[in-house]
Amino acid sequence: MTFIKQTVIKAIFLFLILFCAFSFSAQTTQVGSASYTNSYPGADSAGRNGYPSGAPQLSGNALGKPVPTNDWWSKLVKENHADNLFNYPMTLKTTNTGLIVTYIPWGVIGDSAPIEIGLTGLNTTKTTVSDYSDWTVTMNWKDTDNELKATSGIGMPFLYFEKDADDIVEIKVNSGSVTVSNEMLIIENASAGQDFVFYAPSGSTWSNSGSVYTSTLNGKDYWSMAMLPQNTSNVSGVAQDFKKFAYVFPTNTTTSWSYNETNSKVTTTFTATTAIKEGTSSNMLLGLLPHQWYNSSTNSPVPSAYTYGSVRGELKMLDGNSFTVENTFKGILPTIPYLANYSEGFSPSEMDNKISQIENDGLATWTDSYNEGQVMNRMIQTARIADQTGNTLARDKMITTIKERLEDWLTYQSGEKAFLFYYNSTWSAMLGYPAGHGQDGNLNDHHFHWGYFIHAAAFMEQFEPGWSTKYGDMINILIRDAASTDRNDTKFPFLRNFSPYAGHSWANGFATFPQGNDQESTSESMQFASSLIHWGAITNNDEVRDLGIYIYTTEQTAVEEYWFDVYERNFQSNQQYSLVSRVWGNSSDNGTFWTADIAASYGIEMYPIHGGSFYLGHNQEYSKKLWNEIVSNTGVLSKEDNDNLWHDTYWKYLSFTDPQAAVDLYNAYPERNLKFGISDAQTYHWLHSVNAMGVIDATITADYPIASVFIKNGEKTYVAHNYLDSEIIVTFSDDFQLTVPANKMTTNRDIDVSGIISSDFSQAFPNGSVNLLTAITGAGVTKVEFFDGATLIGEDTTAPYEFKVENLTFGVHGVYSKIYVNNEFNVTNTVNIQVGEQVPYLGSPILIPGVIEAGFYDAFEGGNGQNISYVDTSIGNNGDFRTDENIDAVSNNQEGAIVGWNAAGEWMEYSIDVQTAGIYDLSYRFASGNSSGGGPFYFEIDGNKISSDITIPSSGSWESWRTKTISGIELPKGESVLRLFIENGEFNIGKLTFTYKSSLSFVPPIASAGENISLTLPSSTTTLNGSLSNDPEGESISYNWEQVYGPSIISFDNNTDVSPMISNLVEGVYKCKLTVNDGIYTDFDEVLVIVSETGNSSPSIAITSPTENQSFAQGSEIIIAASASDIDGTISKVEFYDGTTKLGEDSTSPYNYTWANASVGDHQIKAIVTDNDAGEGASQIVNITVVEVQVCSETSNEAQEGAFSIGFTAVFETVGTNVNITFELLDTNRSGVIAYLWKQNPFGETQMDNVGGLRFKKTLGGLNSGETITYGCKFAFAGGLAVTKYISYEVGSSCGSLSIVDESLDTQIVMYPNPVNNKLFIKSKSEDLIKVEIYSVFGNLVKSTTKNLNEINVEDLSSGLYLIKIFTLEASVSKKLIKN
Repeated sequence: MTFIKQTVIKAIFLFLILFCAFSFSAQTTQVGSASYTNSYPGADSAGRNGYPSGAPQLSGNALGKPVPTNDWWSKLVKENHADNLFNYPMTLKTTNTGLIVTYIPWGVIGDSAPIEIGLTGLNTTKTTVSDYSDWTVTMNWKDTDNELKATSGIGMPFLYFEKDADDIVEIKVNSGSVTVSNEMLIIENASAGQDFVFYAPSGSTWSNSGSVYTSTLNGKDYWSMAMLPQNTSNVSGVAQDFKKFAYVFPTNTTTSWSYNETNSKVTTTFTATTAIKEGTSSNMLLGLLPHQWYNSSTNSPVPSAYTYGSVRGELKMLDGNSFTVENTFKGILPTIPYLANYSEGFSPSEMDNKISQIENDGLATWTDSYNEGQVMNRMIQTARIADQTGNTLARDKMITTIKERLEDWLTYQSGEKAFLFYYNSTWSAMLGYPAGHGQDGNLNDHHFHWGYFIHAAAFMEQFEPGWSTKYGDMINILIRDAASTDRNDTKFPFLRNFSPYAGHSWANGFATFPQGNDQESTSESMQFASSLIHWGAITNNDEVRDLGIYIYTTEQTAVEEYWFDVYERNFQSNQQYSLVSRVWGNSSDNGTFWTADIAASYGIEMYPIHGGSFYLGHNQEYSKKLWNEIVSNTGVLSKEDNDNLWHDTYWKYLSFTDPQAAVDLYNAYPERNLKFGISDAQTYHWLHSVNAMGVIDATITADYPIASVFIKNGEKTYVAHNYLDSEIIVTFSDDFQLTVPANKMTTNRDIDVSGIISSDFSQAFPNGSVNLLTAITGAGVTKVEFFDGATLIGEDTTAPYEFKVENLTFGVHGVYSKIYVNNEFNVTNTVNIQVGEQVPYLGSPILIPGVIEAGFYDAFEGGNGQNISYVDTSIGNNGDFRTDENIDAVSNNQEGAIVGWNAAGEWMEYSIDVQTAGIYDLSYRFASGNSSGGGPFYFEIDGNKISSDITIPSSGSWESWRTKTISGIELPKGESVLRLFIENGEFNIGKLTFTYKSSLSFVPPIASAGENISLTLPSSTTTLNGSLSNDPEGESISYNWEQVYGPSIISFDNNTDVSPMISNLVEGVYKCKLTVNDGIYTDFDEVLVIVSETGNSSPSIAITSPTENQSFAQGSEIIIAASASDIDGTISKVEFYDGTTKLGEDSTSPYNYTWANASVGDHQIKAIVTDNDAGEGASQIVNITVVEVQVCSETSNEAQEGAFSIGFTAVFETVGTNVNITFELLDTNRSGVIAYLWKQNPFGETQMDNVGGLRFKKTLGGLNSGETITYGCKFAFAGGLAVTKYISYEVGSSCGSLSIVDESLDTQIVMYPNPVNNKLFIKSKSEDLIKVEIYSVFGNLVKSTTKNLNEINVEDLSSGLYLIKIFTLEASVSKKLIKN
């Protein structure tokens, strides 16, 4: 019984009209409904919110223009000098006296300084940027008497210099041999065997004093320098040939692009504008990188001059000032079409369950611009799926959550320090606060971060048309920040992140590392481009759309060349893997910025996988090769629990080449930990939908960019999503045409019928029923099938399409329909039917005043309580308490059952019984290792908030517990359900102590629906009784009765009477709810009406453990547990069966049976309950498997690192396709022990789970019998470590001992009986026995004897599986022993 306080609204309207201009003030800029601040808002409570220090190092023509960042030369903008300038092919470094030029084939410049270029007397404190263009930069040195300029460009083998007329050029040669040939100064073998040539103007001469060469340049102010191709044999001849290019100076470089929608071609033209200093030659020497020369258009000049080797591959020289590259855009999608139902094993109801895992997710208030984007993306992907499946309620919840937070980011309010954008005019950059990964202070990763926000904006416009008219201009500002297409933009530089000549983006704002600039996650760069395409398409902005297509297609070619080397022509010969995870200015590697684990290296080039990720599958041969490498180098097949191994991402990558194998891996590892930002719903939907369609067919393009083609077994699936408000016809390059309705995704496999399934009730009593109706839109329906999960339960071939579901067992039943037109079908939405009640975890409500342990949240009679008694937004339980539930709970010796890993949007409910209505104080135990604390959380009853928001201060660490007390919690007398709702996480919660403080200021009414009613057929009417309902203050109350569930629809003669008559009753159980109202407050109560033929309602029962398809090791105990109830009597007994064989029975709650020594094979478990009137009820059948255990063990003290004082025990146990590896440290003098499993080849380290004492365990999955695995264990402890030797184990073998065994001895020793009861007999046919040891399957020695070895008493052993090791003088043998 509980109460609900109604909202009383007193409306007083005061109109204050404030007309807002475009700008609030100089500090805030209004952009439609969005806004940003131009004034630094200050640091947040954690000291975050930064911006670049200092001022840009600009001069000359660069002054007054937006500050360029994220380029190969960007360190010059921030620092006085740069020592990491790699322009391909040269390496440059600036100093106070000029420019150092060298050639570093790979890596950093270090102290290499073979050639120093300067002017006599030049000495500055810094080098500035005086000009720049699309792929060149002009560096400037200026003191009071001298000025030097040097221009360098990507792929240019020349450097171009200018000086004041009276300055003297000074070249210092520190390495190499020098030859002067007229105006040429030739330096051979200067660095790494490279030759360089200086070209002074005609008539110039060179003088030298030692290693310093000077020239007045014959009164001119220009000269150039070239690096000759590697391994040039005729240096003087090539130097002379290069002379014709030496006096053609670049004054500007530009990139232009166009997208031809008809043929999907993206054409990019590179043009250098020149100034001819002397001579008749007008062409430069331009170096084309592999992604350029490989994709040259048919009408473009072809590089045919010289070639250079570079860190990026072969650099081919073009004698000319312009060339054109042509690429093909192959389409993207916003998500995958909902064809998953054509994939075997897919369940719409399971899909619905996975959506429910996310739909109530909140967005944390403690976050940053990068993590926020990932979590929004997770929710967006899930919301799109909910839309496809017809789950509009879940979709709209997620839309609301995203909308609220995205608009918060896009709107600045005075005084706020979080969820805002700040334009820093000094550095021409938009900064998002709170920032992450240097997005603010170093201008890192703007394309990564904003890509998520732009994607979210496209999503909002799709599901809330017109949203862009309010916030679109702010999104366009974010696009300009990362990729402005206007070279005259006054706020942002041209293409900040994307380097049009390099063909890819750079992530580091100021190229702060010695290796040059870098980019790690190309997949997030590609997501940025995808987001532009979607945003441009949905807002009809072709300029933004085509920008996205240009970046997408171009970066794809660069990724394939420089990160993947798909054509095997660019990587170094010593490159170990088939990809690199970081491309630097002059190197690449397989590290990431948080780990050297190769698993992360693979994943960071794939995550996040979305509708724009199919470029990863365009080259099928490479994709297959990379997957095979991933299998060899990671634990993706062995269920390795590794934070750097993102299983979902890997599986989705596998789906590009073998989607069925990806589905199989997904099915085999449901308990995996999800990477932050990944939705299980999206993985499930993605794998099955791609499995239904097949692999991407990159040979077919379309005349609309949001389109793709897939192929499976020769059948093509054409897909397109129409963002326009009118129907379009998409024409594919194979002439197939697809008609796509406005604002819809369509495939050629769609049928023009749809349906919505509904149920008369969303709950049912155990063994009860509900009536289903599928309403159809469209014609030609041949049949409608009804499903409960994956089980076909019935069909109907004529309208109206109806079905009655009967004998519903405990649990949540996801029912849906398949609507057929011949052999094709569509699937309806899913309706969930709850069978069973939410019940107190301890059996009865928690008494208040009193203590609630956080982990004692309510249970659900039908099994897992997700979405019934709690919502947890992550899969599985990270703790050790109530591990069959998703709530992350831990049993803490001091704090009780605590709940941790809390996240926004999660909640838990507790059945309470308040002894005295009143206002209560709450003292709660908490821990928070976040420096800013966590929360808030609050309490509510029946949707009514009864507490203020409760914030959590930092306790210093996650293990440091504190107490805080708050007041003002209003609790009514009687039984209620108390919900603890978490608005934001970052805290662990422990005991909640409620203490009475004062009385309530109000008295709610009391509802009483009377006692349960039992009715015997043929009677079909009865009268409900609400007469005991009252208002303690004597106020009049109103009544409202409603049906909650039942096998038929009740007819009320008047549902507002205190005691109405009800009719139309059939056999079964009905629940009715009475709500009373005194005008302000309400209360409700419920009553059951039991209709039966005998007057006795059958009891109900459900098996709660084990779970369906659970596996058990041979010899392990199987605990069968059941929940049973009888609404009109008591339980007499519960019997447990294996098929038709009775195993045992229990007559007291909790009902369970422990089954020992179950035989190897499949078993069908069920339970039968009998009540006090001999009525019976049967549970669902639960299928389990008992698998044979194959075990090897070894005890040793051999260490490969450190040392053991006693030693260790290793146990390898095969259970099905899993191997359980257990290492136990026998050195009992060690403290603080943590164990790590070491994989020998390729090396990998994974933390093991402590399973008691100094014993640690890890399970590897997906292994094949007969394969050999080799592992060791590192024990880390206070003061040191010890690493075991590597131990090899053959999967599926049962060798007993992993140490040396005399195999011939095995046949000479006989042991019986086996299984054994009390006495074990051992006989040796040849040698005398000296010792017998018996080990548990965990490797623990449980019995050892040297006496009476032929007859050993084992009565003291518990039942189960053991290893017995039998010793002779020369050898030993191990055997399996089963104790009954």
